[in-house]
Amino acid sequence: MFPAVRRIAAFRDSLSLGSLFLPPAGVSQKLDQGLDYERSVKIKNQKLASEYQNRTSFRIMKIQQLRALIETAETGSIHGASRRLHLTQPAVTRAIRELENECGVQLLERHPWGMAPTAEGMTLLQRARNVVRELERAEEDLSHLRGKREGRLVVGVTPLAGMAGLVEAFVEFRRHWPRVTVEFRELEFNQLTERLGNRTIDIALAAFPVNRGEAPGIVRALFAFDSVLVTRADGKYSGAKDLADLQDAEWIHTDVTDSYPEFVRGIFQDAGLAPPERITLCTSYSLFYALALKSDAVLALNLLALNETVVGRSFVELSIKPAPPPSQLFLLSPPDAQLTKPAEHLIDCILKISEVRAERLRIAAKGADCAE
Repeated sequence: MFPAVRRIAAFRDSLSLGSLFLPPAGVSQKLDQGLDYERSVKIKNQKLASEYQNRTSFRIMKIQQLRALIETAETGSIHGASRRLHLTQPAVTRAIRELENECGVQLLERHPWGMAPTAEGMTLLQRARNVVRELERAEEDLSHLRGKREGRLVVGVTPLAGMAGLVEAFVEFRRHWPRVTVEFRELEFNQLTERLGNRTIDIALAAFPVNRGEAPGIVRALFAFDSVLVTRADGKYSGAKDLADLQDAEWIHTDVTDSYPEFVRGIFQDAGLAPPERITLCTSYSLFYALALKSDAVLALNLLALNETVVGRSFVELSIKPAPPPSQLFLLSPPDAQLTKPAEHLIDCILKISEVRAERLRIAAKGADCAE
């Protein structure tokens, strides 16, 4: 069986019958003028549901209807959806109304700020994105079998991943797939988990502490980065020799779990010192580095970023022990998923570059041990 056929068959079997095969559209319902908005929505849903239950025949949801729902939800307007889909606004409106009639519920509602999905619409929207993207992948598989080299590849990354061989891997990938549309999306770990699960990204390259917990899907550990404590090179704490000198410093971090704050409090308590009062979480990386460069802050930075980036030159390593937990670079792909040819090739490129970089790190570590 061809890859595209397997993909469609597997995807069809993974969904319940009711999520794709629904009764035909019926007559749209009119609501009394005097009803308030909340009551009118409730009555509309009741009528749609009643109409839905009375149907005896079935038909398949149209992919155009699902695309209309997705684009309207993402752009917040029928106008925005029509521009993305290259359709007229009446055509988009008609597709959404047909979908609502088929589902038996209202999927979108109008707000002062635009169109937004209802609770029922949000439930279908999560499935719809999966459906549309998976069918796009099937079309790409068929295209590749015909010898074409087009397609779309969405790669999720965490900030450190961009410094860990992805650039070199992408250059090699482009030599073989020059016409594939590639999107790199910087995401937090929890966002990567969610989007790998719903297949809105193809693969992910993520770096996080090795004790972060299990990552989703197929996980390949590539290599680890040692981390150190640093501060601004010309800052107040650049000459700090021990933890007592850093009690009044601003400790900033990007860890949405409590792992890093626990590490900071733990090393102070082990040294018989009161933990610092200012431990600040910042999940915006641009703001994080702005704070690090403009304030007298202490932060954990991996040696790769410290030694190989322009920003790293602005910091000085503090000789404070113990060092922060190391970070591990992981290559993630969705569970039980058939990847497209471009995705498989990019993974191969990443693995090859990672092997070279890991060997360099091993040689550097041996050299450091010999020097000691």
